[in-house]
Amino acid sequence: MDLILYNPLSNNSKSGIQTHKLIRYYKKNNIPFRLKSIVKIKDIKSYLEGKDHIDKIILLGGDGTINHFVNSTMNVEIKQDIYLKRNGTGNDFLRTLKVQDDNPQYIMESIYDNGFKTNFLNGTGMGLDGYVGFLIQKAKRKGKLAYLYHTLRALIKYIPEPITVEIDDEKHHFKKAYIVTMNNGKYFGGGMKISPDAKINDEFLDVIVVHTISKWLILPVFFSIYIGKHIKLKRWVTHFKAKKVKATFTTPQITQADGENYSDVTSMLVQSSGKKIHYRYFDQKKR
Repeated sequence: MDLILYNPLSNNSKSGIQTHKLIRYYKKNNIPFRLKSIVKIKDIKSYLEGKDHIDKIILLGGDGTINHFVNSTMNVEIKQDIYLKRNGTGNDFLRTLKVQDDNPQYIMESIYDNGFKTNFLNGTGMGLDGYVGFLIQKAKRKGKLAYLYHTLRALIKYIPEPITVEIDDEKHHFKKAYIVTMNNGKYFGGGMKISPDAKINDEFLDVIVVHTISKWLILPVFFSIYIGKHIKLKRWVTHFKAKKVKATFTTPQITQADGENYSDVTSMLVQSSGKKIHYRYFDQKKR
């Protein structure tokens, strides 16, 4: 029997469409299953205990659902294979997973200067990245066009400032930084190829800093991210590989981790948690 965990709040609360499609697939092929809303599970550890009759877990949701599941199961030994199926807005982690699901994925952690800690799989960032995420989270509509629209809004309002980025304890200073991202996966923003060389199966983070650029030039840089060509713009885009990253702005910022926003963060330390989880891409044709 398969356990299907779905998030009714995914994809602007339109997750029911994909959920019903998956249910029809299971019924048509006479595959035993149980359907459960993940938001109704108060304690995933307790819920999964004694579920030896469950063969596979199918997680139906986007990056936020994946993030919730990862943070809820950090201290849980999951015996079943876990499969992901698209049902969210961004699905950035899933884009990387399609070609990198042979080995377990490293779970990363972000520790903020206010003492709060969270875990993530795909990526985290602060500055303009966090501000755009904040606007998206408040918006009624989401997706690529919404991300572009709110990026333009954020660019108008955001004021770049100095940042210090410590790459494996080596400090780098940027006088005028817009964004710093630390990525495990290749994509963010609903398909923008922010880290073309990133691998979710190793402990290295791909760090991107966009800096020292006027606002009228930064928009073309953002367009180049869609196809991963921004890495070549070395005058304004600096790329690092690191196992440990500490980023410090001069004033509090909004940060995001897998699309979840956190406010009033001036400094954040990002590194591997040392733990792994093995998500697999759910392909009905190969089921």
